Amino acid sequence: MALEGTLKDFSLADIFQLIGIQRKTGVLTLRNGKEVATISFINGMVVAADTDNQKLENRLGHVLVKTNRISQSELEQALVIQNSTLQRLGQVLISKGFIKPEDLRESLKTQVCEIIYRLFRWMDGDYHFRQERYIDYDQENFSPIGAESILMEGIRMIDEWPMIERLIPSFDLMVEKTEKGEKVKLKIDNNLSFNSGPVSSFDDLLEGVMADAPEETHLIEVDLPHEQELVLKIVEQPMAVQQIVERSRLNEFETCRALYDLIESGFVQKVKEEIFEKEVRIVEESKHLPLWIPAVLIVVLGLISFLLAWNPLNSWVPLRTYRDKSDFFNSSSQIRLHRIENALERYYIANGSLPNRLDVLERNGYLAAGDALDPAGRPYSYKIHPDDMRYTLFGTDYEGVSGQDNLFISKVFPAPPSAQDQGEIPKALED
Repeated sequence: MALEGTLKDFSLADIFQLIGIQRKTGVLTLRNGKEVATISFINGMVVAADTDNQKLENRLGHVLVKTNRISQSELEQALVIQNSTLQRLGQVLISKGFIKPEDLRESLKTQVCEIIYRLFRWMDGDYHFRQERYIDYDQENFSPIGAESILMEGIRMIDEWPMIERLIPSFDLMVEKTEKGEKVKLKIDNNLSFNSGPVSSFDDLLEGVMADAPEETHLIEVDLPHEQELVLKIVEQPMAVQQIVERSRLNEFETCRALYDLIESGFVQKVKEEIFEKEVRIVEESKHLPLWIPAVLIVVLGLISFLLAWNPLNSWVPLRTYRDKSDFFNSSSQIRLHRIENALERYYIANGSLPNRLDVLERNGYLAAGDALDPAGRPYSYKIHPDDMRYTLFGTDYEGVSGQDNLFISKVFPAPPSAQDQGEIPKALED
């Protein structure tokens, strides 16, 4: 069967239906920009899925941590062994006694489904199906999934995702609880933790705060679905959507759908940080105004400033102004630097050391993808000073010039506990 073309002409749902009905065996390859994904079928049933967007073994480890089957420290130990022995990560985890075979089977199924469900959101790209006589896959730990069952969920996502994207256009979007959301009494167990072991200091601190907090008498009971309760519980502070997805144990669609419903119901809201983008658009749009309008505005504002310069309130009114794109850039970059600062602190609390590189924070869920880059896509400079457990973190301005005081952070941490007290962490885990 010759099956190739573009997703604009023949959607992934159509392709799945055709392969499932004809019970074909082979590999479906999809390309969208720089990403390439593959789905393997045997007799019309899915037996594997992969994408070069992220390493397969790391994704499996992430699923296992996210579903609370292993801790982050156990994953790191297994990755060290896996890198030296070239065994499959799942087999290493089973041999070490960190998981059971049924845990691996369920996680592999979750991993494959998450990859495929995300592909259903592709509206553009190329596809090619290559028939094969035989497909090699992990028969011991993966049970084939019917294309029909995946197709039903995929179609639901296609129908609902455009609606969700209107409120959640990007996984970088920052959200927070509203006053209404703060008052909701959750039915899920207060002692629920989202990861076992020292996975994230945020989880540990959250559990401690909840254990020590006095019982609230003003909370209201709301009949929320479990998915919405789980997401609302996670949003204890302003967070990026990507961070919520990482912590929720749900797939991307389920998390975003629950978050969409919470925003619509007034329990969660977007953080006002997006004002920077609006102000940039205002500046850009002002360029198209007739020349005499900005001139008149400048004269009027100058007169007002001159006449009201003596006003004693001017020294403390919290009015934030920006002169040009450089101001907007620096303000946005400062916010990202403070995200990294917060992530470094949480990483240090959890691991007793600082990461050697900022991408370690992204790989381990302390930062969302892209948070280690400035608004122009340039990496921030990060350096560790082991003598006094200090790090320096700084970025460049709009023109790429370093040396801005407001884009520089230096922080000293206390000496970590001894390896005997805490359990020695191999240095390779920091890389």
